[in-house]
Amino acid sequence: MPQQALLLADAMLKQDEILSELLDIVSKQREALKTGRLSDLQDLMSDMRHVSVRCQAIETKRSRLAEAAAGVLRCEPVVSDIVGRLPAEEAEVLSGAAQRLTVTVAKLKSEMSILSRLMEEAKTLNQMLMTEWRKLGQKSLGFASMGTFDTRV
Repeated sequence: MPQQALLLADAMLKQDEILSELLDIVSKQREALKTGRLSDLQDLMSDMRHVSVRCQAIETKRSRLAEAAAGVLRCEPVVSDIVGRLPAEEAEVLSGAAQRLTVTVAKLKSEMSILSRLMEEAKTLNQMLMTEWRKLGQKSLGFASMGTFDTRV
């Protein structure tokens, strides 16, 4: 079992590394959106797609390794269950990797929540601006307030 626990810990540390890259990209997206650097967003979205593919791959590997370890230990594929059935040294390594990953996931969730709110605000602002532009366009084209066309010259 030592090998499976170490492989699982390694996968979790690799997942933490990749999610940290994603966290960096999301932070840059938030700053670009906040400061109006919309041209940077397209490049950051491309970066995000590439990192997301790697995230999915390592998540699949981590899940597979957790299932294998749980199968050998006859427990659920949950870190707390696996750690509880390992010798102290291995349990400490796996637990440390899990804690590190948990912290990164929490940071990423928080950052994505902020980005989501900023995007909703931007969407609302854009809708308001479009409505006002339409109103201004109607007035400048001679539309009366009731929605009819004013033919006076």
